[in-house]
Amino acid sequence: MRDPLAVVTEFLTAISGSHENAFANAVRRWFTPETVWDNVGLLTTIGADEAIAAWQGFGASGLHSLRVETLAIAAQGSKVLTERVDHMLDAGGNTTGQVAVMGIFEVGDDGRILRWSDYFDPTPFKQAAAAAS
Repeated sequence: MRDPLAVVTEFLTAISGSHENAFANAVRRWFTPETVWDNVGLLTTIGADEAIAAWQGFGASGLHSLRVETLAIAAQGSKVLTERVDHMLDAGGNTTGQVAVMGIFEVGDDGRILRWSDYFDPTPFKQAAAAAS
């Protein structure tokens, strides 16, 4: 069994960066076909394809990539809790917004993420979506 704390740390490092496909590449590597990604109050996806499609939908608001700042991380068994600030970046690498996030990940014995739930105020995302439509 892979260390769940190491798996989540590697995953967050992989999605963090200015590379346009960083999120999709990380999701394809660490998600299973049944992985639930739950952005509580905003959206829930199942599997890599749905997660990537949802991520691409955020692009309408100018989101190109993320810089994840992990403030705290702790594990108990297969569950990993994170306190983060997710910095949203545009195509030029400029920060366009940030959101404070508490998250929980559940990691399977094979080192893949089974569940990722984030808890945050979804208001800025909803406002950006409304402004884009």
